[in-house]
Amino acid sequence: MLTMRQHWKRRLGVAALLLGASLACSPPEHRQAPPPPDAAQFDDRTPEDGGTVVLRLDTDIRSLNPVFINSVYEKEVASFLFDGLLELDQEGRVIPGIAKSWEISPDGKAYTFHLGTSTFSDGTAVKAADVIFTLNHILHDSPELSGAFEGMQTAGTRAIDDQTVQVAFDKARAGQLLAFGTAILPEHIYSKGDFAKDYAFAVTGNGPYRLLRRTAGKEVVLQRRGDYPGKKPHLEYVMFKVIGDASVAWDALRRGDIDEMELNSEQWTRAQADAGFQREIDLRRFYKLGYNFIPWNTRNPILADKRVRQALSMCLDRKSIIQHVYGGTARVITGPFTPDQWAYNPEVPPVEFNPAAAKQLLSDAGWRDTDRDGVLDQNKLPLEIRMLVPSGSRTSIEQAQIFQDSLKQIGVKLDLEQLDNATLIGRVTQGKFEATFLSWDLDLDPDLYALFHTDQIPPHGQNWVFYSNPEVDALLVQGREAMDQKQRTVIYQKLHQILAADQPYTWVLQESVKWASNKRLRNVKESRALGPFFWVPGPRDWWIPTPFRKRELSASR
Repeated sequence: MLTMRQHWKRRLGVAALLLGASLACSPPEHRQAPPPPDAAQFDDRTPEDGGTVVLRLDTDIRSLNPVFINSVYEKEVASFLFDGLLELDQEGRVIPGIAKSWEISPDGKAYTFHLGTSTFSDGTAVKAADVIFTLNHILHDSPELSGAFEGMQTAGTRAIDDQTVQVAFDKARAGQLLAFGTAILPEHIYSKGDFAKDYAFAVTGNGPYRLLRRTAGKEVVLQRRGDYPGKKPHLEYVMFKVIGDASVAWDALRRGDIDEMELNSEQWTRAQADAGFQREIDLRRFYKLGYNFIPWNTRNPILADKRVRQALSMCLDRKSIIQHVYGGTARVITGPFTPDQWAYNPEVPPVEFNPAAAKQLLSDAGWRDTDRDGVLDQNKLPLEIRMLVPSGSRTSIEQAQIFQDSLKQIGVKLDLEQLDNATLIGRVTQGKFEATFLSWDLDLDPDLYALFHTDQIPPHGQNWVFYSNPEVDALLVQGREAMDQKQRTVIYQKLHQILAADQPYTWVLQESVKWASNKRLRNVKESRALGPFFWVPGPRDWWIPTPFRKRELSASR
């Protein structure tokens, strides 16, 4: 699943809860204890169970129904509540999840999964019928995930017995196995009532944690399941605090009110120069599979012309932004793949900053300032674009203002509208926007079908820019069906070239993840492709020595 994340967190996503289905709780009590002087000197060779970790959410979540998750924040919370049919390890390799083993038919069209011992948080076993129930809802109800199961055959998809499920497709696809990392829902609960509304925040998962409490706009609290049949995590509680403002989050990290966050470039520079900060906080920097971009809604008559999109891209000074906004901790990208992906085309050049050439290109496309008001126009239509900007992101606002100034010099009016994160995501997913700043967290397989195929225009997929190109459509289908990686490489490098020319997105940069975590957290590791989350064991192996537990939660029934 491609997960949306706002440009400002990072980290597109992935991605509010009510009380858990089987546990009603009084408000947890916070018991403070003074921390020891130096968390880095404790012997951490023997993990201890218990304790509470506090993670930051940049924005509140809108759903924890895996079928409707579309932001990385929702995905992050859900990863503690649900196990996937398959999982990923630290190297991004597929490993058993709910399914303990699987076979793929010789023609690549049928997948048979053998379920292991997995239970939902209400105590019932995960069965093959639950897998079928979930996949059918994904296929028919999920704009974000349905593309990954395109061509699933209802007739050939069946529960062979309670522990065995077969999933059939009309065609073989090279990256299909990765799609089975999806969460599985209990049919006996989610089949009742309104699937789209009743289970946004009422969660019955099969993961190592259950939902304890959610306070809208403030926090989400999870508790470790005592009946979890798999390897249990060490941490008793996971608390997510919603902190939209980066400076507020920074202060919370310094005080120890939260245990981790992604730093912006300014914070990264400050942290590296602060020896006292580094005594308490670990710093990590790495590139994940993802990039920042400006999506252009091609339904807009102005943005429908690729020459206009090309000209706009030529007015974004990426090199200057990387140097002055990101402090050199990012790199230019040229299209829909990052330099670390095998699908990347090294022959595609970056769009150079050239306002003069952009103005000439707009003139060639018929845009001139006929009324001498400083704004280009065509048939009395001014070249004016409204860009949505996340109000809590200084980085996004700075870039938008830089872009606005550059465009003004060539006669393009860029109006900026600041919105809170949740509202912005809602506008984008509904297609009610012209431009904005966003980021994608990418799948390990470079399949772009859900983003750019004509069939994936909302409400069916994630083609929120309403892009349509018959040549691209054909290549997208070929790319997911070709089983030979050399052949796929040729196809995706061609796609890279075409999309870079058409510019349905302005591909901005790949920002390195700058991640900070409190040293009281032990055994913290990251995956080069996935970061600290979304792989197993990942956070399940984190633990906190008893002397360093600054806060504890207690829950009574």
